[in-house]
Amino acid sequence: MCPDSTTEQQLTYTPILDGAIPKKIHPALDFAETHAYVGQILPCRCPDGSHKGMLCLITATEIFVATEEKLEEKGIQLLHKDLVIGPRWSRQGINQFLQDHNSPEATNLFEKIKAVFQEYIEFPKQELYNFITLWNIGTYFFPLLNSYPYIYIGGIKISGKTKVLDLSACIGFNSISSGNMSTASLYRLIQNCRCSLLIDETEKLSNRYRAQDFRNILLSGYKKGQRTYRAERTPSDSFVPKSFEIYGPKMLANIQGLEDVLESRCIKIIMKRGLNTEVTNKEVDINDPRWQQLRDLLYPFLFKNWQEIKETYSALENETELANRNWELWKPILALAKFFDGENSSTLYNEMRSLAREKAEERQRESSESPESILVEVLSLIVNEDGYYPLSSIRAVMSARIEGEWLNNRFIGSTLKRLGFSNSKRARDGYKYFLRVSEVQDCARRLGISVRSEGSERSEGTTEEAEDQTSESEQVEASTS
Repeated sequence: MCPDSTTEQQLTYTPILDGAIPKKIHPALDFAETHAYVGQILPCRCPDGSHKGMLCLITATEIFVATEEKLEEKGIQLLHKDLVIGPRWSRQGINQFLQDHNSPEATNLFEKIKAVFQEYIEFPKQELYNFITLWNIGTYFFPLLNSYPYIYIGGIKISGKTKVLDLSACIGFNSISSGNMSTASLYRLIQNCRCSLLIDETEKLSNRYRAQDFRNILLSGYKKGQRTYRAERTPSDSFVPKSFEIYGPKMLANIQGLEDVLESRCIKIIMKRGLNTEVTNKEVDINDPRWQQLRDLLYPFLFKNWQEIKETYSALENETELANRNWELWKPILALAKFFDGENSSTLYNEMRSLAREKAEERQRESSESPESILVEVLSLIVNEDGYYPLSSIRAVMSARIEGEWLNNRFIGSTLKRLGFSNSKRARDGYKYFLRVSEVQDCARRLGISVRSEGSERSEGTTEEAEDQTSESEQVEASTS
């Protein structure tokens, strides 16, 4: 309906194309060109003399209440306005920092945090103490990085999984535990508070809707800029899609393990039951003042070193055998290790590089046991010439290596399509797929599976295995013809 021109003035809206563009700042933690910002809810004295908890932004030189007038004066626009997590930096720590601007020496801070994990946790490998220390310190810098790895803590009962999460909750940036929290709350906490999310095995995810929401958070949240969408109810009871930024540090622990897709976003630590009872029997007291003292050191460390850490990460070259997602996940850890080493050492960096290689090889071995890898191994064996190959014949060879009711023609056909083999035709006895020797060998190499060159025998295996392979090839060739 058009407004009545006799009773209502016609309004004209004009785009603003000039003037300064405000800096968009996340209220919990953000880094601009020259400033770092940390948000805390602190008690503030109001003009009428009352006291009220309000959002305050802290920089390396000042603290100010994030009122609309002050933000406009500073040329700042907040990305979100709700910061509901309690203060993690004590008022005494903030006041001390703003007075003297002192920051702990890097090596000293690193050793303090590492000593805490050595006191409470018995890791199966010594390198893991350095790794978990780097990861927890990195939670204060993750917005600077393009990705941040999840950690998956596995192992049998009573092996220290939960204790690793408890210590990380005391040290990491804005750490929260999923507990019985609704997934709707988690979406907002991750986006609005940039929290480190810790999910223990107590989170069974038995409700399939809740499990799907968690999966959406976890599959996308290791990489910067990734968003997920939820339907939000409006006051008029309609639903509109709303996007949520879910990038941030996450640590998961359970006994059952993780699905392959989610595990590929994680650096995995498998715990063993400890033998040192002085360590394993020590409980984590979340009220221990040491945790506050450590966090009060981490915030000044953030303000002093964020620019150097950013530069170290940006300049870091891949001197490893890591590729693709493995490099994405390990680059933040390697950059932090190089920073803490300084200019005259590479000890920590080399140790983390060795650990990264070990974890990548471990993942490759596990991947080679997957149905997809076994299928490609079978294809590299039986595809001796370009042509059509029946699904039933491929399944017959594959079933000798792996069992399961799910291993049927439909599974093999869909897997072939996911691998890039889509040229198929329907015959009287079922579907056949056109497979080229060169494409099969290329697929195998991309999955890290050794392949034979054309016209040569496989370089590995006994004479008996070679005879079995020849027999399998002949079966497929007979079925094809």
